[in-house]
Amino acid sequence: RNNRPSPIAAESGPGNIPDEQRALASLQQKAIETFVRRNSHTDISERKDPLNALQVKNGGSKRNALLKWCQQKTLGYSNIDITNFSSSWNDGMALCALLHSYLGDSRVHYASLSPHDKRTNFSVAFAAAESVGIPTTLNIQDMIQQERPDWQQVMAYVTSIYKHFET
Repeated sequence: RNNRPSPIAAESGPGNIPDEQRALASLQQKAIETFVRRNSHTDISERKDPLNALQVKNGGSKRNALLKWCQQKTLGYSNIDITNFSSSWNDGMALCALLHSYLGDSRVHYASLSPHDKRTNFSVAFAAAESVGIPTTLNIQDMIQQERPDWQQVMAYVTSIYKHFET
């Protein structure tokens, strides 16, 4: 009798996968790695900069995309005309309207606010934001005293509101 293994048994044994199966497994592995890499990059990039998705949606710069989002969220609110991230935010009404659009009257009783009472408006806005975990990065005194608050600081704070509610 011949004690050599048959060629068929050698081809189908463990560790001896036919070439077609090996090629298919390799393609599947590459597809999985590509999928993970693409999705991980998107997730990481949006975590690093939450405005990426908004910029893609609204086009233009990130600043203008965020400004457009603010305008859409506050549409129909009285005493609101958001055209920039400085003077449009100097009385606290825009922040209150933006937060009211998410939190409602339970946290921001918008109808009772007045553009002439800046301190109350900012206090209400910051308290409402903090109640849902958004830290206050603006100073009430600075916001009250300046006709044109620092647009970068205001935009950073509004970005934190966007990130909290939209991402």
